[in-house]
Amino acid sequence: MKMKIAFGVILLVGCMSLSVHSADKRLKKHLINVLNENYALILADSLINYDFLIFKTEVSNLNYKEFLWDLKQQGETDKWKRALVDSSKWSDSKWNNNAYVTHYHNHTAYNDYPVVNVSKESAELYCEWLSEKVNNTLNEPYKIVFRLPIHKEWLKAARGTMEGAIYAWSGYRLQNTEGTYLCNCIALGSECISRDSTGKYNVMKVDYDHLATPGNYADLTAPVKSYWPNGYGLYNMNGNVAELISDKEVVAGGSWNDPGFDVRNESVKRYEGAARTVGFRVVATIVPSEHAWLKVPKKKTSRE
Repeated sequence: MKMKIAFGVILLVGCMSLSVHSADKRLKKHLINVLNENYALILADSLINYDFLIFKTEVSNLNYKEFLWDLKQQGETDKWKRALVDSSKWSDSKWNNNAYVTHYHNHTAYNDYPVVNVSKESAELYCEWLSEKVNNTLNEPYKIVFRLPIHKEWLKAARGTMEGAIYAWSGYRLQNTEGTYLCNCIALGSECISRDSTGKYNVMKVDYDHLATPGNYADLTAPVKSYWPNGYGLYNMNGNVAELISDKEVVAGGSWNDPGFDVRNESVKRYEGAARTVGFRVVATIVPSEHAWLKVPKKKTSRE
């Protein structure tokens, strides 16, 4: 694999062979274009008093493989070992899928799928690596810090310009008017509801990992650009993979293995280590933060 300097999967191509002085203006211009295209700018408000950027998708297998490749090339053996994907998590005593163990992280067919089975420490190592690569390239007095989002940042981003929104889209339904699901989750329909002897309605327990239904085209995970973006242009804030949070021992937004109530914006589950249902996305802040070039125009991509 040819290594390039990455902003997620978007790369600073063509500038690395230039001197720092001659590359400066081109790098800065290219950086703005990269941020515009692949990161959403979330402006400060009464809840969060600073601007920040957030990657529009979950970190993909390809993003993560670039990271592992570079650690190995640089001789960072200890970090490389700590950052490795634990593919054995695809198989346990109740659910066995050797094909996913073998292929999900390694096969090019899954390059655009979210990386899973990585620990919080591994995700933090990825953020540190990305920060170092970018800042070494820019050679500027300001720094771009890539990191996991804190919970209030993640919530603000998930709501997508709609204060108090239940999901990343408007309303409380999981399907649009055509019956197509709006996110990748377990689709529990009326066939899973039963009435007990007292007349009380109950949802029957589903004892397998995913319920395939019309309109929900994912097998387990879906590609990082699936379904529709929210008001900030962010994909899969609900479902697909639950996302790591930096300031709490929880994962947010639910996963492909959760029903609709558990993929709400407010949904969190306890973080219990690397899992096939857990991935992450990164946020970025500028230190110091007053640089005007950060405040680039946003493109409206919402279907709200």
